[in-house]
Amino acid sequence: MARIIVIADISRRPSIDAPVLMDEEVKPDQLADEHASRQIIERVAWAVLDAQEVTNAWSR
Repeated sequence: MARIIVIADISRRPSIDAPVLMDEEVKPDQLADEHASRQIIERVAWAVLDAQEVTNAWSR
């Protein structure tokens, strides 16, 4: 199995643990199914957008 993990890039602040915005197990059969694979991509996109918001908030 594989995992998709999305965290905010706040590496410039080593004393702060980056929040995990997505942590999902992905199975090959999910990628073989068009509907399921689109849902995975949609969740990744949401997590990436959320990570950008977190990164922007920490940089202020």
